[in-house]
Amino acid sequence: MTKIAIRIVGIGLLHSFLYGYLVPFVIYPRFGQHGISFAVIFAILISIGIIGTLWLGKGKNRTTNKGE
Repeated sequence: MTKIAIRIVGIGLLHSFLYGYLVPFVIYPRFGQHGISFAVIFAILISIGIIGTLWLGKGKNRTTNKGE
């Protein structure tokens, strides 16, 4: 359960940094609306990837427990 909590907190920190600092002060002044769209899509893909690793980890645990 602690690995799940660490990943969820990591996703939260990523989004906080992204939307609190990076998008308004770095991306928007330089790239405008297209930059914000790219940043949102990028954050969603990273979040899906991190959460996807949770399911991959669960699948490994199931196969090892069945073999024992």
